[in-house]
Amino acid sequence: MKKLNFHGATNFEIEEKKLSLMTRLHVKNLLSHCGELFIHDDVIEFKGWKTIKWFDIIDLKLENDLTVSSKLFTTQSRLFFLKSAKPIKLLLINNEVIYFYVNWNFATGLSDNNYIMSLIKEKVSKIS
Repeated sequence: MKKLNFHGATNFEIEEKKLSLMTRLHVKNLLSHCGELFIHDDVIEFKGWKTIKWFDIIDLKLENDLTVSSKLFTTQSRLFFLKSAKPIKLLLINNEVIYFYVNWNFATGLSDNNYIMSLIKEKVSKIS
């Protein structure tokens, strides 16, 4: 598997950001945590930020919503097969929401989120 890099933030962190041109142009300005992502058998690890157990995830989606799309231009849909411009959204049992992109490309606005979403679904379904 190739190296996985993430940009992520919680819903609370995003809501505290002031809307500006910079937060709308690059995910690193809106999603303040970044680093390497690891998918283990029992957890998803956002290196240097969070480690989440699979059973703590109660819902996951690949979607834009008001929290992210209202503050970020780069979440608009793209017409590329197997690529996504949408963030992965994890709802946790503590009602925290994690938004993140994996291997996001500034030039295209695309990411490896479709692929990562399938890996996460597989891990979460094994727990259920």
